[in-house]
This record gives sequence, structure tokens and C-alpha cells, in this order.
Amino acid sequence: MFLEIKFKGGLGNQLFQYAMGRSLCVENKIAHLLLNTESYSDESLNRTFAIANLQIKGTIITSNRVKKIFRQHTKLNKIFTAFGLHKDIGEENFTIQQLEKKTSFLTSVSGYWQSDLYFNNIRQILLKEFTPVRLPVLPTWMAEKNTVAVHVRRTDYLTENRYGVLDTDYYEAAMCVLIEKLADPLFIFFSDDIAWCQANFRNNRVIFCEGEQWCEDYIQLHLISKCAHQVIANSSFSWWGAWLNTNPQKIVIRPATPFKEKELMYESHYPAAWISLNNKNE
Repeated sequence: MFLEIKFKGGLGNQLFQYAMGRSLCVENKIAHLLLNTESYSDESLNRTFAIANLQIKGTIITSNRVKKIFRQHTKLNKIFTAFGLHKDIGEENFTIQQLEKKTSFLTSVSGYWQSDLYFNNIRQILLKEFTPVRLPVLPTWMAEKNTVAVHVRRTDYLTENRYGVLDTDYYEAAMCVLIEKLADPLFIFFSDDIAWCQANFRNNRVIFCEGEQWCEDYIQLHLISKCAHQVIANSSFSWWGAWLNTNPQKIVIRPATPFKEKELMYESHYPAAWISLNNKNE
């Protein structure tokens, strides 16, 4: 049996897509996981298949014949589908689906799948496979006890009106909550706009993740996950930074209203233990 994942989006979305497909493989004893990366040959935001830098399983599809077998409406795909040998699994809006018995000899998966209800069953597998293949020397602040990763996403959200940018009040309120709960926390800011963070958040217990050796997105994700606690943005990237944190006493703060357009919120997107904090989307 073969399962194909059709990848799209940035690293955070890739992780959701892989996790859901990997879970289906484990649950249905599917031996061959195929990774379709065609969307990155013409990606409008210049995103890359960044998940390849992690210890994932599966084979990237390079054969045009194999691509045609899984691609809808091709002659080969119509033949396999007609004989019940190929099935497509796609999303129905952003609601949780029951996927039992939906796989076939050949299965294609396409969507975002942004809830851990799809893959909590393989958490230990994902913790291992979502580790970078290679790591640079880690920053010295990782030795601190109560590190808090603070993720700020701004660049593309400034022009994408559906999402909205989280305001400074959200981050300041989150930091106040953690100062009350933790002994001498150290806040480490991760952002695509570090200059903005530096202009708005300054004290002796705030530092900023900079440096060429830590600039790659998959390295930053790893560093976020290794902090003791997280303040996340309205972003699948920082969602994963928090989910991959193995600290049993971790505190995760997330926005109560992550997006301007509420229909963009996936059902059961946030784990129940994460603290919801009121916010405004600018």
C-alpha cells in the first residue's frame, strides 16, 4: 500500500500535513509514504520544502509516471480509481473528519489538517522525526531554567488582511501572566521582524534570537520547542514550537481570536491545556 501527501505552504503547514499522513500510515499499516512536493516548483512566497531538513520518513516523488498515477483526471489515475485502487482524502472545510477505512491500495492526502486529534496517537514518533538532521552550536541562553519563547509573525500578515497581526498588548499581557507564574523568566523573541520586536520590547530579561547560524526556520522551530514555555502567534509555525515542547510543566499562551476571519480557525486547533488570552488583530 502507498500513501501520497500533497504538500503546500510553509514549514508549519508541512508539519501538519506530514503528521496526519504519517498517522494514517501507522494506523493502516501502509508501508510506503510518498512526498509530493510539486507545489514548490512555482511557490508564490518562495517557500521551500523545509521539512526535508528534519528526520522524516518517506520518499520524494520524482517519477513523472508515479505523479500521473496520483494526479486527478489523468488517464492512469482514472484507471486506478475505476478499479477502486485509488482514493483521495481531502478536507471538508476546517472541521474534524473521521478517517477510518478511507484508505485504499493507493491513497492521496491533501489539506491542512490543523488539529492534533489527527496525530496524537503517534506523538512519540513525531517528536523524534521532527528533530533537525543537523544542528549548529546551541545558544548559551538555553541553559537558563525558565526560558519563554515568544513568537511574533508580521511580514506577510501586514498585507494579508484575512489573518491580522497580533498587537503589543497581547504580548505584554502574556509576559505579565508568565512573570506572575514563573521565577525570573527569560523571554526570547523569535520573529520575521526582529527590528520591530527590539523597538517594542526591552528589559533586562528579554533577548532576541539573531545570528546566521540560527536563522533557518527549522532551526528556530527547534529552539522554540526547547524553551520551557511558549507565547505563540497566530501561526502554525509557533503552534508546532509549543506542541513539540516536552516539558511536562510547560505553559503555553495563545491568542483567543487568532484571525480576523473566524472561519480560518480549524476545529479543535488548540490543545485544551493552552491558555487563551484576549487579543486584537491589527
